[in-house]
Amino acid sequence: MKTATTLVQSALKVFNLRLVRRNRFDRLCGVLDSRITETGWLVRDIPAWYEPVAGEPGVNLALRDLIKPGDVCFDVGAFDGALAQVMSRATGPRGTVCAFEANPGMLPKLTNNCSANVLNNVHLTHAAVWHTTGEWVTMLIPPGVPAAATVTGTVNADTRQLAIPTLALDDFAERHGLFPNVVKMDIEGAEFNALKGFARCLARRKPHLVLEHRTHEMHAIDLVRELGYEVFDCASYEDIREAKDFPAGSSIRNVVCVHRDRLHETAYTGRKPRRAVKEFAGAELTRPDAMTYELQLRLPAGRYVAELDVSADADSTLAYDVSFDRALRGKWHVTAWWFLANARDLPFHLPRETTVTLRVSHVEGPGAMRLDRLKLFAVDGVTPVPSLGEVM
Repeated sequence: MKTATTLVQSALKVFNLRLVRRNRFDRLCGVLDSRITETGWLVRDIPAWYEPVAGEPGVNLALRDLIKPGDVCFDVGAFDGALAQVMSRATGPRGTVCAFEANPGMLPKLTNNCSANVLNNVHLTHAAVWHTTGEWVTMLIPPGVPAAATVTGTVNADTRQLAIPTLALDDFAERHGLFPNVVKMDIEGAEFNALKGFARCLARRKPHLVLEHRTHEMHAIDLVRELGYEVFDCASYEDIREAKDFPAGSSIRNVVCVHRDRLHETAYTGRKPRRAVKEFAGAELTRPDAMTYELQLRLPAGRYVAELDVSADADSTLAYDVSFDRALRGKWHVTAWWFLANARDLPFHLPRETTVTLRVSHVEGPGAMRLDRLKLFAVDGVTPVPSLGEVM
C-alpha cells in the first residue's frame, strides 16, 4: 500500500499542482502519515531502514559482532522486529532470518515493521518456541505490558490468557533445512525449555547464542555450559558461571554464549576483563537543561562500557544514550526501577578515533534525578570485522 507521501505526490501530478512550498507539503504528508498509522495501515515503531537501530545496545552489538554475511539466524521472541532488522542487515541479501513471535498482540506491528523496513530476508513464524512441537501452552499477558508476555509466569486477576501452539527449534531447522549460525532468544523466562527443544542443533552445530536471562535462574546457562559454551554478560563483558557473577541487584541480563570450539571464529577470541579508563563526578558533566547530564569525550577505536551511579524515583522514566559519527548508536529509555537494577551500563564500539557524546536524562515522572558519577571502562581484545558502510 502506498504511503501518504507517495499518494500526495501522485495527486500533485494529476492536478498539475507543482508550485507547492516544501514545508507545507511535508506538513501535509506528516498529518496524513499519522492518520494512516492511527487506522493501522502502517505501524512502524522502529527506525526506518536507513537509520541505525539503537535499542538494546548490548544485544545489538553482540549480533553485529557475531553475524556474518549469508548466515541463517533465528530471532526467538522477535517482539516488534527491531533486532530482526539488525540481524537482517548484518546477514545481508544472501542470508535468512527466521523470526518467531508467540504474542498475537505484537504480530501486526512486527509484520508492518518488517514490511515498512523492507526486510525481505526475514521469515515470520507465530508460535511459542518450546521443547516440543504441536502442543499448546498458555500465554499470560499483563495489561498494558506486551513486552512482559510469558508462558512461564503466574496468573493474576487481570492477566489475559491465550492458548498458543508450540514449536521446537530442532524440528523447525530440520524440516526446512535451515540451521542457524546465530540465535537471539528473549522469551521471558522460557529460554531453558526452548533450548531443550534445540539440543540436537546445539550439540552438532554449536551456534552462537545471545540470550536474555533472569539472574536468579541459571538453568539455561548451566545447560549450554555443560555443552562446552563460554558465557559472558553482554553489557559488562564479565564471565558468567554462577548467579553471583551478575551485577549485584540485577534481575534480568543479556548474555553471549560461544562454544569453545568456535571461539576463534568470533570477535571475542582475545577478549580481556574490562579495565577502568576514567571516572567522572556528576559535577564534571555539563547540564544542557535541569533534566539532563551530558559528557563529550575524544576516544580511540575500541570497545567501551559507560557505567552510571545515578538515583531517581522508581516510577520516573530515564533515558541513557551514546552518540557518535552524527548518529544515535545506543540507547536505553525505560522506567527507573528497571533501569537502576539492570541497565546502568551502556556498551558501544568505536571503529575509529572519534568524539563520543554520553547523555542521561530524566524524561518524566516524580522527583528529580541525581547523577553521582560516570565510570568509563575499555574491553580490550574485542575485534569485530569492519562493516561495509553502516550495518543498520
